[in-house]
Amino acid sequence: MTFIILLIAGILAWFISTIAAGGAAMLMIPIISFLIAPQVVAPVVSLGAFLANPSRAWLFRNHIDWKLSCWLIPGSLLGAILGAWTFTQISAQWIQIVLGLFLISTVFQYKFGKSKRSFTMKITWFFPVGLVVSFLSGLVGGTGPVHNPFMLNYGMEKERLVATKAMNSLVMQFTKLVAYTGFGAMTLEIGGYGLVLGIGGALGAWFASKHLQGIDASRFRIYTLILMPICGVLLLIKAFT
Repeated sequence: MTFIILLIAGILAWFISTIAAGGAAMLMIPIISFLIAPQVVAPVVSLGAFLANPSRAWLFRNHIDWKLSCWLIPGSLLGAILGAWTFTQISAQWIQIVLGLFLISTVFQYKFGKSKRSFTMKITWFFPVGLVVSFLSGLVGGTGPVHNPFMLNYGMEKERLVATKAMNSLVMQFTKLVAYTGFGAMTLEIGGYGLVLGIGGALGAWFASKHLQGIDASRFRIYTLILMPICGVLLLIKAFT
């Protein structure tokens, strides 16, 4: 029954996250915590995302911003290793609280969707953004929507945003998995849960790919701005339970 629930939840989470530019991992955090155990959330989500994101990256491969990726991915690689190691050493409660409040604040940053940009974003800033977000992802399991304010303020929309994030996430999740394994946080049981979640995620991304093409840029932004505070609330719930 656990595997069936994970499969269905993976389909729904990655469908939603594809049309709203991320958040699948955060949507899965409370589900995995309830179904399995809070301490396995990060490695299970990382494996699921690693298996699901190739389909998303392939479906939107023509929209990947490689120039931005050259700044984002190196920072993500370094942050993933540091985050996975730190995951085995400390509690991530306070980080979840800070991330949750940040995501909730995006509603006010964008004036409830009336503002297109809340600050000017430069491409060189994506290296430290990748490092910090990936580090935090290694601790709490998923931080995809945290990229969104920076990418939206850089001017990325729809397929371009989804594709670039998917490629970065693919590299980051692989690095995290290698690090989790090396630091002793990955087991065969966790691998089984992650495999089922990844299959569901790949199906969800495929179902959503056609739907995203029919969404205009303004609706995509609304979906993104709705999902970010929802993920923030989920992180706060996770931090206090």
